[in-house]
Amino acid sequence: MHRVWKAVAVGLFVASATWAGVVRAGLPETPRPRQYTVADGLPSNRINGIAQDRSGYLWIATSDGLARFDGVGFRIWRVEQGLHDNFVWTVHVDAGDRVWIGTRTAGLAVLDAAREHFTWYDRATPNVGGVEVWSIASTRDGSLWFGTADAGLHRLRGGRVERFMPVPGDVRSLPAPDIRRLLVTHDGTLWIATAGGVAHWSGQDFIRDDASRLPSASVNGITTDANGALWIGTSRGLVERDAQGHVRAPTWTSNGGQLLQMLLRDRAGTHWFDIPQGLGVEGDGVVASVPLYSTASQGIVRPAWVDAREDHEGGLWFASSTNGLWYLPPRWRQFSVLARRLDDPASLANAQVRGIASARDGSMWLVGSGGVLDRFDSETGAVRHAFDDVAQGVILDGVLEDRDGAVWVTYFDGIARIDVATHRIQRWAAGMHDGALSGESPSLVQDRHGLVWTGGEGGVQARMPDGRVRVTLLPGDGHGLPRGATVSGLALAPAGAVWAATSAGLYAIDMATSRAVPIAGVDTGAVQGIAFDAAGQVWLARFGVVERYRISGARLQRVDQFGIESGFPRVASSGLLVDRAGHAWVTTVRGLVRVDPVARSSRIYGVHDGLPSQEFARPPVARDSDGRVLIGSPEGLVVFDPAVVRPEARAPRLQLEAVDVNHGGARVALDPSKRIVVAHDDRDLRVRARLMAFNNTGANEYRFRLFGFDRGWVDAGANGERVFSQLPPGDYRLRIFARTADQIWSAPRDIMFVVRPPWWQTWWARAAFAMLALLTIVAAAIAYRGRLRRRHALERVEHERLLAEESSTAKTRFLATFGHEVRTPMTGVLGMTELLLDTPLDAQQRGYVGAIRGAGEHLLRLLNDALDLARIESGRLELATAAFDLHRLLHEVASLTGPLVRRRGRTFTLDIAPGVPRGVEGDCSRIRQILLNLLGNAEKFTERGGVTLRAERIDGGVRFSVIDTGPGLSPEQRAKLFRRFEQADGPRTAARYGGSGLGLAISTELAEAMGGRIGLESILGEGSTFHVDLPLPVATLADAQLDDAATTVPQRALSILLVEDDPTVAEVMCGLLRAQGHRVLHVPHGLAALTEARVAEFDIGLLDLDLPGLDGFALARQLRAHGFTSPLVAVTARADAESEPRARDAGFDGFMRKPVTGAQLGAMLARMCAVGEPG
Repeated sequence: MHRVWKAVAVGLFVASATWAGVVRAGLPETPRPRQYTVADGLPSNRINGIAQDRSGYLWIATSDGLARFDGVGFRIWRVEQGLHDNFVWTVHVDAGDRVWIGTRTAGLAVLDAAREHFTWYDRATPNVGGVEVWSIASTRDGSLWFGTADAGLHRLRGGRVERFMPVPGDVRSLPAPDIRRLLVTHDGTLWIATAGGVAHWSGQDFIRDDASRLPSASVNGITTDANGALWIGTSRGLVERDAQGHVRAPTWTSNGGQLLQMLLRDRAGTHWFDIPQGLGVEGDGVVASVPLYSTASQGIVRPAWVDAREDHEGGLWFASSTNGLWYLPPRWRQFSVLARRLDDPASLANAQVRGIASARDGSMWLVGSGGVLDRFDSETGAVRHAFDDVAQGVILDGVLEDRDGAVWVTYFDGIARIDVATHRIQRWAAGMHDGALSGESPSLVQDRHGLVWTGGEGGVQARMPDGRVRVTLLPGDGHGLPRGATVSGLALAPAGAVWAATSAGLYAIDMATSRAVPIAGVDTGAVQGIAFDAAGQVWLARFGVVERYRISGARLQRVDQFGIESGFPRVASSGLLVDRAGHAWVTTVRGLVRVDPVARSSRIYGVHDGLPSQEFARPPVARDSDGRVLIGSPEGLVVFDPAVVRPEARAPRLQLEAVDVNHGGARVALDPSKRIVVAHDDRDLRVRARLMAFNNTGANEYRFRLFGFDRGWVDAGANGERVFSQLPPGDYRLRIFARTADQIWSAPRDIMFVVRPPWWQTWWARAAFAMLALLTIVAAAIAYRGRLRRRHALERVEHERLLAEESSTAKTRFLATFGHEVRTPMTGVLGMTELLLDTPLDAQQRGYVGAIRGAGEHLLRLLNDALDLARIESGRLELATAAFDLHRLLHEVASLTGPLVRRRGRTFTLDIAPGVPRGVEGDCSRIRQILLNLLGNAEKFTERGGVTLRAERIDGGVRFSVIDTGPGLSPEQRAKLFRRFEQADGPRTAARYGGSGLGLAISTELAEAMGGRIGLESILGEGSTFHVDLPLPVATLADAQLDDAATTVPQRALSILLVEDDPTVAEVMCGLLRAQGHRVLHVPHGLAALTEARVAEFDIGLLDLDLPGLDGFALARQLRAHGFTSPLVAVTARADAESEPRARDAGFDGFMRKPVTGAQLGAMLARMCAVGEPG
């Protein structure tokens, strides 16, 4: 249950009891001056004087400095900014727009045109009698007059000061030496107010007024009005001296006490007074007190006034010596405000008016937070409390007077019908028979059939004039209103139907079907307000937009929309009204919005425009008789005439507040009246503009455009400032516009400036750069030609390299093919010699056979070296890295080389140093090849002494050393030793020892391929030491690898399947194998082998890879597929590295290259059969 609000004190500051009488007399507008204090930027709350210059700035003299107000902020001058005394008594702007100040202890000063430096007139100035300056004025002859506290009056003219003092007995002199106020009237006369009366300057001397006509000779102030009258304030009251010199007391009565001083008469002819109650204003012959609520004091204050001014716009400024500066906007008369006052029973009974309706007699019904039905006379301002506690303690929401004169009032969960004549009240609550809608139902309207419609949170309901329910439409009841929809407003359409604005769209109530029907042509979504204009067009208020529609049959056609582009705020609406002139008035929580459909603009009115609050929760209501509008707010009732409340048509002056730049880390001010020059290294050019309109400056908008830089207009909001961090060199024109809250654009202001280029962008620098560029082009052309030559050379080298690679590839291919073709007959040659040596031969025959065998082996070595060299040159040398037993390898090499060395009567030593790992990872066969090459050379060249093979561990690997006691090498021999086809003594070495000169070269390249190196230490005549350093990581060996692999020929005879298409090779191999006691079955091709494997069992198979038809790879796969489980060994003349891995993949267990010897065959058979036999 919503209970009645307790009386709130917020109405206290709106009006006082003395003001209430004026309100009742004629409903005048309520003045609401705004206070400025130190919290707003003033240097002090003690204001001593105010003035306005030609540009529109307000100058304020305070007890702690001089301030200038631009509508947004205060600029302050104190001792730090050039003052000699912070206490400023008075400020004056002369006809030349110069600003003069009078101080308490430092005399008179004038501020230069740039508003930066002061010129002082003090005791050091001739004829200055005192330095406490109370008042300043200037006359038409160019004289500057200033009065002091006790040193008389001074005139500054032509740079000279003349002093005037009272002369005893001279009535044509000043009345007293303490000059309290100077005033120049409209006719140019200088008046002087002193502690001894008033006088005026005749041009030669002073003419005193008769002080006896004044309440007191001690005059505190003097002002004038448009009629030429002087208002003289004395310590005992105020008198008026008219243009004819007649003096009389004011005719007005004052509810605020004695009139102390007439502060000013504004343009509207209203007089403002200093009274003991604070600020007084004259109206209808009565001077009423204007309550002043101070946010700083948190209550009503009664300031002591010292000065007042009307600015260029018509705004009023009041200077207080106790409570700061007060401002009344120029159009403060637009709105009248009535509020509830606890001390006035005749004031509103509802502190917050929530419902308003017209009565037949021209008065207005008001309901709200107090639960009271008030009748308000908008002509006299009188309020009569018609019915108290209508809803029995509940806040009232809506009100309507029907055609019979009955008043309907809605409240939470209820509705009441009041018979004004009989004072009878009928109430219907929600849930009872003919019960009211649930929740709040603030919208009421009566249709042409007399039905009273209510709408709100609970839906729509229509009642007969006697209160019986005729129609009830609830959200989601199947009668058209969607579930959850709330009604924000009801309106009577021109055709008589009731339309409902809801949160789900716009609906028309069809009485024939009792349904809510959506109106075509209107978008779905919340409609927050509805109104019809005089032309029958419908206006809808939505979030952030107002729309106007034309009724076209059964649908609406939108003809206009006013949104953000028209200045309408992005905010929800609480109601809508269209006045007689066609302007829409929309209430929002951000203020009252006036929409002008012709100008397509929106004006937002708020507290700066005289409204007591900017939060309006209910729609505006127009008085039927004259169209005046009433709106309820949290602070009371607002009444205004929409024909009077209209935007200001005059554009205020746009002033350039400051133009400065960051030069060398300091801000330097620039003069916008001249062409501004900005250096290339200046940064942050700042331009600040101010619209000289003091009211609602937060709604001002500024636009900048820098031609030559900006593509369009740049909005600066209400800040009025723009900063250009750095601009490219050039000439610029900056144009500035500003717009007030009334959507009035000011005249543009232009600033011309140039940004100087750096020296390297000047014309002479560009000429030098052009010459340098020309020279650079010439140099570049020369360089380009050289580059072309180099590129052609590189292309030639690349072409030659490709040819060399192709040649190397062809050579490698040729050697591989040649090696294959040579190995097959070499198998026959070497094999036949081996077989022949096993036959009975005499010594001469054995020598011939041995020679044949040696030549064949030498030929085979040459062939292997040539193939290795071809692989290295073509980059196709592949290393078979695997774990192996290093000790076993060393013993194998020693067993091969040692007998040859000892046979020649030399010693051979194998030295394996402690720490040499047994298991290492590397290419075992290539290491064996390197060691055999080195040991072969050592054995060949050592005529005496011996050969030593040493292995020792070094960082990251193993070092092999082959040491001989041969002839040694000279430096020249060492230099060419590792070259291809080079030997120590060239042809003599080849003739004596044989060899091709490839062994050491190939060994070196093999070592480098494995990441190692070969080094040589040799002394001529003493021997040589070859070091082989190889990175051989330590590896873990399997148990089988640790067993001795040097297995002898098996003891038992084996059954061997030999598949070889060359009859000579087949005969040699059969002979070698049979000589070892094995049984050999030879077949020439794969099909025969498959046949034999099916009918007989074999212990091992030896297969050539290059067989006719089915090659060795396919044959091995077929044999394995047919269940052949015995070992298979590939015997091939191929020299490529890919053959062995392919053979392993095809199912072979071993791999041998032709030619083969009996020993090699025996070793292979022993290894294979040892693997194949059960352990």
